[in-house]
Amino acid sequence: MNILTHKSPALPALLGLALCLAACDDGPIHEAEHVAEGGKVVKVEGTLTGLDSWPDDYDVSLAGFTDNSADEWSPYATISKVITADANGHVSMSLSGIGGSIETVQVCVLNRLRQRIMTFTSRNITNEKGTDTIRIDLGTVNTSMLNAVQQSVFNASCTACHGGNGRSAAGLDLTEGHSYAALVGQQSVKVKDHKRVQPGDVGGSVLHQVLNTNVSADWHQNHADMLNKERAAHLLTLIDNWISSGAPE
Repeated sequence: MNILTHKSPALPALLGLALCLAACDDGPIHEAEHVAEGGKVVKVEGTLTGLDSWPDDYDVSLAGFTDNSADEWSPYATISKVITADANGHVSMSLSGIGGSIETVQVCVLNRLRQRIMTFTSRNITNEKGTDTIRIDLGTVNTSMLNAVQQSVFNASCTACHGGNGRSAAGLDLTEGHSYAALVGQQSVKVKDHKRVQPGDVGGSVLHQVLNTNVSADWHQNHADMLNKERAAHLLTLIDNWISSGAPE
């Protein structure tokens, strides 16, 4: 019987095995280094505090932004991954699939539309060409909701009058390390029978009132127009959500 013409179902398998053995004679087969499909990989290590202070409407995330979204006022993440930490706050995670259009990788807060509300740390990766894996040591980062309010609202718009340069208008110090004690549960000296921040009561908190109503119209400055116009809606929502969540420290 001619084995070359006999249609045995085992013949293709035997030929495949022979080819495989022949290939193995050429040397060991090495597994290729993993490269994420469609781009690079960023691996981060660090300790993040305050992750559990955020309500469900927000995510503290590792996110990538393109050159168009790197502008602070066009804040939509191209790619993102929610950050989780162990019981000690240690984070070790990767974000893969980072394409060439992404310029910055950030630890930031995103809303449900993946719109950036606050940036805690940022790394420009445009000069790290030829590197498939980018490693970032975050160190220790305070990602609490209070710190987001502190950095994006108090430091940006309030401390010039409230605590900066030794000045504390209305006896209110909103500088870092002092704002929480000065606000939460403290009686307002401007609005009778109201607390500056009453945890869980947005409408009853003077901080909400001065930023959303004309209650301060006859004060030295009308506080309702203090926030950056382009970000005002997001920042006002951030403050209200902080208060309604119990004003966590």
